[in-house]
Amino acid sequence: AMECAERGLIPDIDDGAPWLRFGDGPALLRALDLIGAAEPGLGALLALGSRAAAAVVGGGSIDFAPQVKGLELPGYEPRTLQAMALGLAVNSRGADHNRSGAYEADLSGSVDRLHGGDPHVAAAVATEDRAAVMDSMILCKFLRGVFTDPFLEWAALLTSVTGWAVTAEELQATASRIVLAKRAFNLREGASAADDTLPTRMLTTPLQLPSGRSAALDAAGLQAMVDGYYAARGWDAGGRPSDDDLAGLLLDELDDLGGRAAARLAPAPSGIR
Repeated sequence: AMECAERGLIPDIDDGAPWLRFGDGPALLRALDLIGAAEPGLGALLALGSRAAAAVVGGGSIDFAPQVKGLELPGYEPRTLQAMALGLAVNSRGADHNRSGAYEADLSGSVDRLHGGDPHVAAAVATEDRAAVMDSMILCKFLRGVFTDPFLEWAALLTSVTGWAVTAEELQATASRIVLAKRAFNLREGASAADDTLPTRMLTTPLQLPSGRSAALDAAGLQAMVDGYYAARGWDAGGRPSDDDLAGLLLDELDDLGGRAAARLAPAPSGIR
């Protein structure tokens, strides 16, 4: 929103919102109040969310709108955390660090956080699977560091609570099934591999680091990791699961991946302009 105002992209909204500038804390708080109340003008526009607001504003603003699949980026810079960059791009919900905790690999030093590759793919798959099980077992994500053998220990927890004889291997298969079900749902609703990406700015503009170095992730580099992720999941080059995998879900309502037409953005509320 601040960049749109500075670029003069919203001249007809609140007289261009000249007060909305980077580095102005009170302006940020003022904008939050407007969003919370969906005040006609800027508040109603920003209450739509970054993707929908960019569709209204135009002027190339979608290229720097900080969102994936309509969900705004969390506090992790994809160009400097490239396992997380992949996790955010392929996440079923969009830029959700709770559904993909691949930043763990970046921040722990187990992968080169500035140069993506196969290790980052493995990290994205593993952290997404673990998150799926933790969510299903209603476990706080902040507990994940206390488990030395997560699936084995989670299986023991589940067995203790339910009496089911659950194995680590069964839980791991369940994690993959959960991820598959979410993918199948999204595809049925009109999503596609084209949605598994990051904002254009993240893929075209290097980030200058305090050390004087820069961090960059280009579209080809991200796509190579996305392709690797699809392969690791057993999906085709278009990110579509096989018929056999879908049949294994035993969820008839997800079988039809012919899909419904992708939902169109709702018209902007009348209070915006």
